[in-house]
Parts: sequence; C-alpha cells; structure tokens
Amino acid sequence: MRDLSFTSEDAYKKRLTYFKVIYFLGLAVTLVYLLKFNYQYGVSKYNPILIPTWITLLLIPPLSLRFSNNYLVSASILCVMAVVIVSYFLYLSGGIDAPGIFWLTAIPLICGILVGVPGAVLGYAIVTMVLIFFWYARASGFGPNIIAQYGNYGQEKLFNIILFLLFSGFNTHYYIRGEKSLMKNLEEKNLDIENLLRVLIHDIANTLSTMTYNLVKAKEDREEHSLSSLELDKIERAVDDIVNLLAQVRHLKSVKDGKAVMPLKPLNLTMVLNEVYENTVATAQQKGIKLQLDISRDRMPIHGEKTILSNVVLSNLINNAIKFSHPGERIDLRAYPTETEVVIEIRDYGIGIPKEILANIFNLNSQTTRPGTQGEKGTGYGMPLVREYLQMMDGTIEVFSSEETSSSAQSGTHVILKLPLAKTAI
Repeated sequence: MRDLSFTSEDAYKKRLTYFKVIYFLGLAVTLVYLLKFNYQYGVSKYNPILIPTWITLLLIPPLSLRFSNNYLVSASILCVMAVVIVSYFLYLSGGIDAPGIFWLTAIPLICGILVGVPGAVLGYAIVTMVLIFFWYARASGFGPNIIAQYGNYGQEKLFNIILFLLFSGFNTHYYIRGEKSLMKNLEEKNLDIENLLRVLIHDIANTLSTMTYNLVKAKEDREEHSLSSLELDKIERAVDDIVNLLAQVRHLKSVKDGKAVMPLKPLNLTMVLNEVYENTVATAQQKGIKLQLDISRDRMPIHGEKTILSNVVLSNLINNAIKFSHPGERIDLRAYPTETEVVIEIRDYGIGIPKEILANIFNLNSQTTRPGTQGEKGTGYGMPLVREYLQMMDGTIEVFSSEETSSSAQSGTHVILKLPLAKTAI
C-alpha cells in the first residue's frame, strides 16, 4: 500500500513531487532559523534538541519513502516532523508572542497538499492544540523568548513575513499549477477513452448494420432454397471485422496510455479500397444509390493500420455519403497516386452540409449530428475520429460541401484524403 486512494499513476507521481518540494523547502527554511539561532543570536544551548530534530527531518521521511514504499506513512512522518520543528522554533521564539507565529498556518497547508483533505483537517486540529498550549504557557509565565532577549522584534517579524510569503506562495503556486496539469492530463485521457468508446458505438454499429442486411439476404435465399455462399462470406467478413475492431480498440487504448505504438504496416491501398467497396456497396444499393469505384491500377502502397483505415476512416466517410444522399443518386469513390502521396476522393451529390456544421465538423464538443435523407440517425462522432486516426497515419482530410437549397445548382459533399506513399514497395 503506497498511498491513500490515488486515481492514477499520474496522480501518485504528482503527489510525490509535492512531497519532494515541501521536503527540500522545509529543510532549507528550518536550516535558516537554526543558523540564525546559533550565529545571529549566539544561542546554542538548544542545539541538543534542534540539531537532532533537524537531522531526523533530513533523513527519516526520504528513507521511509524509499524502504517502505508507502507514501501515506512517509507523508505523515514529514507532516509530524514539520509540526514538531515549527512548533519548537516558535516556542523558543516566544510562543504566542513569537514574530513568526503565523508560520502555524503553514501546517494545514503542508498536511493538505501531502495527504489531502484529511491532512488539512488534522492540521487545523494540531494548530488549535499548539495555540492552546502557547496561550497556557504565556498565562503561566513559562517558556523562553529568544527574540525578546537577543533579537529585534520588528526586524524579525519582517524577516518572517518575507520568508513565509516565499514559502507558502511557492508551494501554493506549485500545487495549483500541478493540479491544473493533472486535471488537463485526466481530461485528455477521458477524451481518449470516450473516443475509443465512440469507435465501438459508431463503427461496430455500421458493421452490424451491414451484417444484418446480409443476414436478411441469406434468409431470403434459404427460403428460395438457394442459399448464397457469397452472402455467408460477407457475414463472416463482417464478424471478422468486429473481432479485429475490438482487438484494435484494445491496442489503441495501449497507444493512448503510452504503452504501445500505432502498428503501422505496409498496405496495398488498392486492395483495401476494393474490400471497403464490397462491404458498403450493399448498403448503397439498399437505398437505391449507385456507388462508383474509380481507382488506379497501381498498388498504391502506404503505411497504415488496415482495420482502422477500413472501418473507422473509409467506411465512415462512405456511409456518411450514403446517409446524406437521395435514392437514385450516385457516389464517386476515386483514388490515385501522386509523386509523394495517395489521394482518395469521396464525392456525393446529396443534401450537403450546412456552413455552421461544416465549420465544426471535427470538433467533438460541437453539435454536428443530424438525420439523413431517410431519417437515418447519427452520433456526430465519426468525423472527429476519422481525422484523429488519419493523423496517426500521417494523413490529412479536407471537406468541401455545398448545401442543398431551392436555388442551388448542385449540392453535395467532396471529401479529400491524403496519405503518404510508402517508400518501399509492398
């Protein structure tokens, strides 16, 4: 057991950083006062307690952290040592009349940063007990007052104020900046998890839709006593796609967590496009739309991830084109190589995209979903995912669209993808 209840490894590392900052600053500040007592005031009779206490502060917290590997125990020890040495310095400096009595407010701050809310509450309780003791000591007339004997109260108060502001200001600023950074990292990780869930929700739904259509066809063929092996092959491929997509989502989670890299492999883009065409042409025909394929005879070698490129990128874009096209229209799927890259164009002649949606089409936080020409539902997650995974493959995407109106001569959407050509042939 190393901690209280850290939500992530990043949270533990961040709290460990706070531990180190407070530890070193605490050592430095207490050493300053130890030297002042001995050299400025010339008081050494308290060294038998002060020096061992400071050495204990120097050694015990880091040694505890190293050998016990228990953050909670180590942080608690550091808090206790800080309370002891601060309280003792204040006691020697006059207790409730000490020029640096406000250093007690650092105790809840330190304990809160190190241990959280329970530490802060305990810190307030400790401060209350120390103040009660100091009041009792003054009322009873016991306890030393080194500042009154050897120092200048006004100068010492000013010195304490400056040092306290530096100490508390640095710790507070560092803590706020650290928590802000941690929150940003957590938000990014949550967004990554949401994106992976969107892959499952959005793209497996598309694959299941294709599989359902083929199952209906197979059932019709069986009733006519002529079950088509082609339909069964399509269903089998759809099942394989779902299995591969699930495996890829798990791997992409590892990529997002920094535990793996995107598995880019040599791909024959011509073959990938033909497979995507075969998987989506039935959906287009079901709506009465003609899907035209025009690709180069070249192999068009690229480096990519086949499942993501097929199911998340290309199928998404083609299904969007089908969704927003009217029955009887056509969709053009075209691909060709240039000197350095492959260009893939998907063009439909449907209802187009409104300007306000087009401007935010890759923004996950914007409302971009809308029904298709036959009421088909969407999630609005497809396009942001397409761009994210294209970027992982060093690709780009551009979307041009003209919205269908009563006065528009031609409407529709033109999507242009670009992927770098592989330097070596496949």
